[in-house]
Amino acid sequence: MEKVVIIGGMATGCKTAARLRRLRPDFSITILEKLPFVSFSTCGMPFFASGDIDDFNDLIKTPWGKPRDTEFFKSAKDIDVLTQSEVTKIDFQKKTVSFKSLTSSEYKTIEFDKLVIATGAKPIEPKFEFPSSEKIMNFHSPIDAKKVRLMAQKGEISKAVIIGGGYIGCELAEALVSLWGIDTTIIEKESHLLPMSLDKELGDFLTNIFRNHSVKISANTTVRMITETEEGHFDIFLDNDEVLTSDTVFLCTGVKPSVELFEKSGLETGNFGGIKVDNQLRTNVSNVWAGGDCIEIKNLITGNYGYYPLGSLANRQGRVIADSIAGLESLFPGSVGAISIKVFDTIIAGSGLNINQAIANAFNTAKVVGAWYDRPDYHPDAKPIFGKLIYEKESLRLLGIQMIGKGEVTRYTDTFTSLLSKNGNLYDLINAEHCYTPPHSAPMNPLNFLGAMALEQENSGVINYSFDEIPDDAIIIDLREKEEVESVPLSLDSQNLSFDEYRKHIRNFPKDKTYIFVCQKGPRSYEGAFFLKKLGFENIGYLGGGMQLLSKIID
Repeated sequence: MEKVVIIGGMATGCKTAARLRRLRPDFSITILEKLPFVSFSTCGMPFFASGDIDDFNDLIKTPWGKPRDTEFFKSAKDIDVLTQSEVTKIDFQKKTVSFKSLTSSEYKTIEFDKLVIATGAKPIEPKFEFPSSEKIMNFHSPIDAKKVRLMAQKGEISKAVIIGGGYIGCELAEALVSLWGIDTTIIEKESHLLPMSLDKELGDFLTNIFRNHSVKISANTTVRMITETEEGHFDIFLDNDEVLTSDTVFLCTGVKPSVELFEKSGLETGNFGGIKVDNQLRTNVSNVWAGGDCIEIKNLITGNYGYYPLGSLANRQGRVIADSIAGLESLFPGSVGAISIKVFDTIIAGSGLNINQAIANAFNTAKVVGAWYDRPDYHPDAKPIFGKLIYEKESLRLLGIQMIGKGEVTRYTDTFTSLLSKNGNLYDLINAEHCYTPPHSAPMNPLNFLGAMALEQENSGVINYSFDEIPDDAIIIDLREKEEVESVPLSLDSQNLSFDEYRKHIRNFPKDKTYIFVCQKGPRSYEGAFFLKKLGFENIGYLGGGMQLLSKIID
């Protein structure tokens, strides 16, 4: 009987075990997990902390209500799960794993024929000095979520500072504010939130969403040190000379692969500290596989290896590992890094590279930005959505997308991700087929529009401008109706010529100037710019996303 030992009982570990049991009922399968539970939905932690999910056990239940505990895995799947078991040593030559029972302090050893490493990630330790305190904590494990929920319920958190404006920091901030009403500040070293996914336009949009919900944002700065006051509060000293005071501090400065067990073991790791694997998720050590947040994987756009600690990938990797152990030819090709979060009823989704990442990888990069509704604007449930497309100029190859809005933007991002992973181009966006019915979508979807806008930019030179790209000497023509302008004024010098009248006036404009058209969402300004281009004007463009986007990103 083949003995399979899996180190780590979360997404990759449990998926591997469950899939392998279906494929090979004759195998012995054992999961070793340090925590008191397995198969926990880590992405649900902020929703438990906020109170949206009332029972902690809901995050470990099956769809039919059974907790995925040790008894469930043994009785339903014949898988041995040893929780509160901390692995202390692995001997690849002898094929043994040594571990300590955290309940009895007893040391044990188990043999394996096949080993799966799914040790996950751990928080990155900040470089600044801070005191040791229970109220300076990470938000990484289920235990952290339970602790935060209990502290909030007892009223022990009145003021919180979150260091790091990534996914965890953003979701935690909403959790603290939305239900518990805690005074919350996010510190982010870049200019806007989610800087690894969003560029400035949509990053500023997201930052303003938080500010509009009373979350303070301190951006473009880092923490120098944290000290504790005599009253038990904390002073957070920033590089911009600001000093914040709080009774609780959350360290959300990112994660890294948890691979300290394998130092000097001969297991090969990459530039990000993650375990190197092939497309069957085999390591360089015979009969040893690895998956989840402890590995590095190939980026399908750049061809380089990177670090992508995402639950969606971890589950897929568990399936591939199980198939590989069972002798099937299942492959994990890599990732484009598709992500999605929801904060304050707004969905943020992205896939691929942002502008800075594309430039850093030597792509000759261009972009277009737009605004739409997620269904026809006459429909009573229509919600505004915004998107940014990044592509390579010469090849018209897709490089990345960012979307944000109260409408369901993830379905468009998912479609884009599929095209992106297959090396798609702008024509693929124009031809992307979708289901159309007014309660759910418009006849042309945002991907179709983004593809058309980008092609027009390349073929005709009608430039899609972001707000911060507008030249100082540009002549701005506002094509909105008078009442639209009065309702939402443009904070730039401009000429207001309504869309119905602009053709009568514009033919006599001098052709040696730069003209940029503005309207509410973009269609009128796009058409105006295109019309002027056909008249022989050279330097022509329009404001991507129009006033609908601009009003979201300007304070």
